This record gives sequence, structure tokens and C-alpha cells, in this order.
Amino acid sequence: MLDNFDRKSIGNEIRLARKKKKLSQFELAELSGIDEKQIYRIESGISSPKLENFLKIAKILELDIHYFSKSDIVNKPYGKEILEILAGESEAKMKIYFSVIKSLSESMN
Repeated sequence: MLDNFDRKSIGNEIRLARKKKKLSQFELAELSGIDEKQIYRIESGISSPKLENFLKIAKILELDIHYFSKSDIVNKPYGKEILEILAGESEAKMKIYFSVIKSLSESMN
């Protein structure tokens, strides 16, 4: 999860971008494959999105990942480069990347 960033600020930016695209939370949920309740929690700053979901939302709303440059992930070593690689990938490749990253993360804990 993207825990180390201002959830409320990012959630608000996602909400504003969604409204600018004239999408409801339900429509964003349908397009992204993310549960509508999770979209609400992300926009409200209640929870942090998984990286995979964060990138899906950014892609649907046509937000450059640098739009979220306040996020600590961009400021960490290789964070920006990783997000740039992932930004243009297909959903199938995103699932593979996510599985690999998750497995690596779990094995390192």
C-alpha cells in the first residue's frame, strides 16, 4: 500500500479529477475494477490504495503520475523510475508486476 503520503490530499485530488471527467464513484469503480466502497475510502482519505489501484485510477483519470509528486514513493530511491515504468503498462503486465513486487516484499519481511 501507499501508506507514507497525505491520504486526504491525494484522495481529494482524485475526487476533483474524477468530477472533472464527470464520472461518478460507481463509474470509476466499474472502469477500474476497484470496489466502489474502496473508491470512497480512497477519496475520503480513510485508506491508502494499493500501488496497482493507484496506477489504475491515475490512468483512467488521465493523471500523470508526477501529478502525485507529493507522494513519498516518488521521493524514495528508484520510486519515480518504477512509477514511470508501470504507468504505461497493460493491466495484464500490471498484475504480473504486482505479484512479483508483493512476493518480493513478503519474502523480505
